[in-house]
Amino acid sequence: MKPFEWQEAPAADFAVIGDPVAHSRSPQMHNAAFKALGLDFKYVAVHVPPGEVKAALSHLAELGYQGINVTVPHKEEAIGWCLHVDKFVTEVQAVNTIDLERKAGINTDAGGFLATLPELPTKTALVLGAGGSARALA
Repeated sequence: MKPFEWQEAPAADFAVIGDPVAHSRSPQMHNAAFKALGLDFKYVAVHVPPGEVKAALSHLAELGYQGINVTVPHKEEAIGWCLHVDKFVTEVQAVNTIDLERKAGINTDAGGFLATLPELPTKTALVLGAGGSARALA
């Protein structure tokens, strides 16, 4: 599914924003989950160039979107739009989930990743990368 430019975003409930964002499987995964649960929600991919995140988030909120997932390279820039962020967002300086109505941002990268791992006998790990997800995991 081709992403929409933020100025031309369709009526929907949720979206993932990024640059690039065409590679994201989030719309397929979320829409399949909504259908399986009998929920009448729509999730789309929205392309947002760097420097336009605040305008895009405001526009999507005005259109009635409920929530946004944030991917590269906007996890830092999106913090500036949020009125409320949790302590973890402040620590890692990266937000990946935004409640548009409340203008509240959280970061679920570390918790989501760690939940997939079995109990490991060691506490040492190598994290490669310097983006928002890498900082959240470190």
